[in-house]
Amino acid sequence: MKKSYLAAVALLLAGCAQTSTLQWTAPVPGQQSRSGAPVLWNLTAVNNGMYLFYFIPVWCGYNTRPNRHDYELGKHLLTEPEMRRMLDCHLQELKADRVEDVEFTESSSGALGLWIIWKRSMRATGVAVKAAK
Repeated sequence: MKKSYLAAVALLLAGCAQTSTLQWTAPVPGQQSRSGAPVLWNLTAVNNGMYLFYFIPVWCGYNTRPNRHDYELGKHLLTEPEMRRMLDCHLQELKADRVEDVEFTESSSGALGLWIIWKRSMRATGVAVKAAK
């Protein structure tokens, strides 16, 4: 009985193994940031994690290697500074200097395992811009 319960939990966690993702899309023509800089890319970063009792991290998506299904065991990476690092990790590749207009949202669900296992997510959006010369 105990082994089958552990196997069921392992399958559940494997099925929910969404990690960190970073997407960039082209801006609308003439789009500018709040500072007035022309936007090169619209960025959306999402990181997911599984937690025990909402507070104890089991795993989180790795924030500096998004889109690779990498994860970090036992670390809480669903914070604003960590999400900011996700937005900044591909700036050189995107030929941008900085990210502006960053906004964060969080969500969680504890229905998995009678509120013992929580899936928590954090989303950050922003725009990549080139510094004025």
